[in-house]
Amino acid sequence: MTLTPEFWPNLLLAIGVGLGTALILWLLRGVEAVRRVRVSALLTAMLGGLYFVLQGLRLPADAMLVQIDIALVILLGANTLLQLFDLFLWEYLLGTRRHIAVPRLVVDIFNFVVLIAVALIVLNRIFQVDLSALLVTSTVLSAVIGLAVQDTLGNVVAGIALQMEGPFNVGDWVKLSGEEGQITEVNWRTITLRTRDNHSILLPNANIAKEYIVNYSRPTSLQRMHARVGVAYGHPPGQVKEVLARAAAEAQGVAADPAPQVLVNDYGDFAVHYDIRYWITDFSRAQDIHDAVMTRVWYALRRADITIPFPIRDVTVRTLTDDHVARAQAQLRREVFAELRPLSVLAPLSDAQIEQLAQTATLQRYTLGEPLVRQGQAGDSLFVIKAGRVRVDKRTEAGEVITLARLGADEFFGEMSLLTGEPRSASVIAETETEVVIVDKPHLAQALASDFSVLESLSKALEQRMQHITAREAVLLPEAAPAAAQTGLLLNRIRRFFGLGTGKLRPQDGAD
Repeated sequence: MTLTPEFWPNLLLAIGVGLGTALILWLLRGVEAVRRVRVSALLTAMLGGLYFVLQGLRLPADAMLVQIDIALVILLGANTLLQLFDLFLWEYLLGTRRHIAVPRLVVDIFNFVVLIAVALIVLNRIFQVDLSALLVTSTVLSAVIGLAVQDTLGNVVAGIALQMEGPFNVGDWVKLSGEEGQITEVNWRTITLRTRDNHSILLPNANIAKEYIVNYSRPTSLQRMHARVGVAYGHPPGQVKEVLARAAAEAQGVAADPAPQVLVNDYGDFAVHYDIRYWITDFSRAQDIHDAVMTRVWYALRRADITIPFPIRDVTVRTLTDDHVARAQAQLRREVFAELRPLSVLAPLSDAQIEQLAQTATLQRYTLGEPLVRQGQAGDSLFVIKAGRVRVDKRTEAGEVITLARLGADEFFGEMSLLTGEPRSASVIAETETEVVIVDKPHLAQALASDFSVLESLSKALEQRMQHITAREAVLLPEAAPAAAQTGLLLNRIRRFFGLGTGKLRPQDGAD
């Protein structure tokens, strides 16, 4: 091998082609098309430059090194053009302009077929390979290979069919072959499913093509779910349906539209079975939302005194004393009295009046995230927190929600509504499992029946309480801080709310 006079110019030309191509690719590095073909295009340019160097060495055209170099240039060039073709046709023309989603598997098969065709042409024209002899030889080989990999080929063909039909995409929540999960990968042979337990399941395409497919993400993410609960026969279905529907609608994750619906499912041996139908938009949280619905249902039924019965075959034997119920009620009254007596707003009341309130007050439970009262809602009751913690939120005129306070055990709220009937000035949300003592207007009126003159002292205690709340809100909401009520005006509001007019009260006035 001798160097010719053309060698050095050809070498410089080859270097120039390689460096020039590299410079152009670097300058256009932000272009999507260049990012995809930069490696293939650079290798094509370098091998093209090598061809000039080989020419400078005066190697014959049929030299193996020259033939290999030309074959690689053609194959890499074809690969570069195919990638540009993919970007223009599949993604831009069909995807962006016409919004037609072409499965990636179809694109890969198309590219594979084109490259095989180019490789066969290269073998025939450059390496002078007789394709007819190759085809005859490959027929027997194909039969042997086909029998050995028929299962794999079946999965590939099934994968192509699934990609063409497009019953699902990566990210969809589906049920395949009895397995429920999210599709994370679709390839030539299998589909990978990630279950709720974070297990990855590989399902052969051929198996999926033979079975039914449930897609929870199409045509929309809105899916109807079911929750079933049994209620004792003694409760009217109309009342039960209303309570269950309201509880489901307030559960976190349940769609507001369509609204939950409750149907009587059947009459069981010991209960009426109700079917709660609600809608969700995030199937990945289906189990969490179902838990939220069933949790809300328990608390709602408990507060409405609606019983979830035990099975009639459940026999419970308990030995109770004759005064067991009386002693339990007395203990409950003592607990409620202990909660009400220290309250500053009820300080003017006597022990006897507090004792009477304790006999009529109710205990209620609320779960995490459940509202006890809503801003603007009418009310006439006082809430005393026996256990748990709540959050007081106020929505401003601009629509912003400000947290005013967090209240815990032995704290209270709702005193203004109890004494004046004023709508709730803020929303109160349970932040933990919360139990409250509730005192409402009729119970307070009964406790004050013998001496309504104590209302004046109550108005003063309420005024002090409101001044404290006003000062606290002024820090958080300076532009909308409420003005404190004057004692006389507040007392008149309390009198009107209890239907006593505005004249001077006497002890016997309340008894008439």
